[in-house]
Amino acid sequence: MDLQKLFYVSAFLLICTAKAINPEAEALLRWKSSLVRAKSLSSWSISSSTCSWFGVTCDAAGHVTELHLASVGLNGTLHAFYSAAFQNLSVFDLHNNHLVGVIPANISLFLTLTVLDLSYNNLFGDIPYQLSKLHLIVELDLGNNHLTNPEYAKFSPMFSLKLLSLDNNDLSGTFPQFVANGTNVRMRSLDLSGNAFSGPLPASLPEMIPRLRYLNLSSNGFSGFIPRSLSRLQKLKWLCLNSNNLTGGIPKELGMINGLRKLLLGSNSLGGSIAASLGQFQLLETLGIRNTSLVSTLPHELGNLTSIRRMYLAYNWRPEGSVLGSLPPSFARMQEMRKFGIRGNSISGTIPQEILTNWTKLVDFDVVGNLLTGSIPSQINNCKELNFLSLYGNNFTGWIPVEMASMPYLQLLDLSQNHLTGIMPSDIGNATSLKMFDISFNHLVGELPAAISSLENLIVLDLASNKFTGIIPNIDRKQFSVLNVAENKRLGESFCAFCQLTLLRILDLSNNQLFGELPGCFWNMKDLQSLDLSSNAFSGEVPASTYHNTSLRLLHLSDNKFTGCFPAVIRNFKSLVILDLGNNNISGVIPPWIGESNPLLRIIGLRSNMFSGSIPWQLSQLSHLQLLDLKPENNFVGPIPESFANFSLMRQTSMIQPLAEINIQSSSYILSLSGVMDIIWKGHEYTFQGRNAFVTGIDLSGNSLTGEIPSELTNLTGIQLLNISRNYLSGGIPKELGNLKLLESLDLSWNKLSGPIPPSISNLMFLKTLNLSNNILSGNIPRGSQLQTLNDPSIYSNNLGLCGSPLSSCTDNSSTTLDRAKEHHHDLWLYYSVIAGVVFGFWVWFGALFFWKIWRFAFFSCIDALHQKFMQKMKST
Repeated sequence: MDLQKLFYVSAFLLICTAKAINPEAEALLRWKSSLVRAKSLSSWSISSSTCSWFGVTCDAAGHVTELHLASVGLNGTLHAFYSAAFQNLSVFDLHNNHLVGVIPANISLFLTLTVLDLSYNNLFGDIPYQLSKLHLIVELDLGNNHLTNPEYAKFSPMFSLKLLSLDNNDLSGTFPQFVANGTNVRMRSLDLSGNAFSGPLPASLPEMIPRLRYLNLSSNGFSGFIPRSLSRLQKLKWLCLNSNNLTGGIPKELGMINGLRKLLLGSNSLGGSIAASLGQFQLLETLGIRNTSLVSTLPHELGNLTSIRRMYLAYNWRPEGSVLGSLPPSFARMQEMRKFGIRGNSISGTIPQEILTNWTKLVDFDVVGNLLTGSIPSQINNCKELNFLSLYGNNFTGWIPVEMASMPYLQLLDLSQNHLTGIMPSDIGNATSLKMFDISFNHLVGELPAAISSLENLIVLDLASNKFTGIIPNIDRKQFSVLNVAENKRLGESFCAFCQLTLLRILDLSNNQLFGELPGCFWNMKDLQSLDLSSNAFSGEVPASTYHNTSLRLLHLSDNKFTGCFPAVIRNFKSLVILDLGNNNISGVIPPWIGESNPLLRIIGLRSNMFSGSIPWQLSQLSHLQLLDLKPENNFVGPIPESFANFSLMRQTSMIQPLAEINIQSSSYILSLSGVMDIIWKGHEYTFQGRNAFVTGIDLSGNSLTGEIPSELTNLTGIQLLNISRNYLSGGIPKELGNLKLLESLDLSWNKLSGPIPPSISNLMFLKTLNLSNNILSGNIPRGSQLQTLNDPSIYSNNLGLCGSPLSSCTDNSSTTLDRAKEHHHDLWLYYSVIAGVVFGFWVWFGALFFWKIWRFAFFSCIDALHQKFMQKMKST
């Protein structure tokens, strides 16, 4: 009986609870149940009022009117969200979550909706045209998803819309028709950036959206001229047209938009000059016209931009023109300036002192890669808030101003690649915020001041290519990530002091006259990614280690006096990308374990050592290999491995990624450094580094390789350099040579190659260096548009069977030419045989006379008898 009463009471409570859940709460709980681990919605429960739930706002009657769930980690779809119960929902904000799937068309049934923000999710599919039926919508933000083109023809006018943001999706085509097909006097903000729109910008835009304040069409493919009619958008505050394909210069009419605060036109091919009318923007705060192929001076009228805070004019250098001239003194009136960047132009002259005197709020000053001259103004001291000062790649002279030491917020100081002289300021230690200090490639001298040890925040120190002496004070206490002291007079640190820099990621001690044996402690630096000890006088064997360094990616030990076998310690470097052991005295064979132990190797440089033996086929396991350099003064023997065709990176015809970028990241900047490699390229030695280090090639020249050239090598369709000259290779040149479409340099000279030059060589449209001389090749020299440019006869010389341009013309058929070549070589062998016989006979007779007394006595007796007969005849006459 008690159990029966308990059952009725429980059923009654369940019925009451079910009636207590209103339809809106039921709909929200149903949607919550479709999400994955919605921890942020833990307050959504039948045990509490719907209006008290997280992110939910209700009106006085208890109806849900707003849903604010931005940046709460929601993961799921919107399919289960719709409910007819939401009769009063006006704000639906789910931006910056992890929502997926398509946008349900039934969202358009929320007829009271004024704000819909689904930006920064992973939604995909077409934008539902039904959203245009939301007649009260004011803000529609669908940006930063993967949405595609809607059915524009079905879009209805959205007259209430003030903000429309479709940025960073997968939209394409011309300017969207649903915007262009009507007048929207209420729209204030339009953002279509980061899509694939193309075609011209509509000149009628001011009539379509006359009250527009924010227009962002950047990062698309719009082309043509910038419409002069945009000057009629008198309420415009932001105009962002950067990163398109716009041409035709900067319209001077833009200067008529009096209220403009941001103008970004960069990364287009605008050309032309900087219009002086841009100086009319009294309220302009940001001006960006970087990378626009300008051919212009800096108009002094820009000095009227008294509200300007950020000016970006960088990277306008082109062969056809640049931003040139000098910095106008009128710029001193820009007293609100925070960030000024003109790197990569042709600005010359000095930095006007009045500019640095007045720019007291300056934070970032970047004039890298120009033609500026004179001394660095001491007025730089007035820029007390300066964080970043980048002056490298100019022609500055004189001493480093001592005033730089009294800038308390300076984090980055780059004075490299100038002509600075003198010593480092003794009180540089006062710049205690300094994190990156680069004074490389100047003419500085003397010892480093003791005050440098006070730079406790310093993580990058580059002193390369100066004439510093002495030691780096208290080096073992520094938290360096990068230390470069290459090409100085010898610095006196013990090698072990460098090993104490446990956070070091890049260490460059090259070109410092260092000698002795290499200490093994370098291999124990767990964070070290790049070690360059090249061009010193280290000797002995490369030390071994039991520590497995998984960080080291670049190792340069070239141009020293190392001896012994291939360093076994390299087996421990699983992440190695570049290995350069060239120009040493290392001997023995290449160990077969290299293919398995160093799978990420992109460059191997073993040139000019004493290696011997065959080239191990295990090298072909290095699928990332980009450059293999085994050239002269080694003595590799045997055939070229056919398995070299497995170098998959050399089979790619698309752009190769940079070698091994090492990013040193601080709170405000990222320093990227890449691999460096010296190779013989097109007959000259070049240094390949950074993002230009894309060369692919194999150089096996100057060894003792035999056999034929493997036809499999013609599968390396991405290779640019192939040099197997000065070996003993025989047979013919592979017929499929023309498959190497990207080949720029080919050297097969000084071998024993025979037969014709394959006609497919005419397909090598990028070939710029060719040498087939000193072989036994025959037949007609193929013709082709690119081969026509290689008209130096020496590249085919000493192949007596060859004919055709640039050698003598072919008068007989190829078979006669071939027979003539064979006959010539037969004659050569006959001549050689006769000469060898004479020499052999001479030494046989000479040896007999020398070693056998009887023969020698008989020979000289015969000579005497002949002499006596000759004398008797002379007397008788």
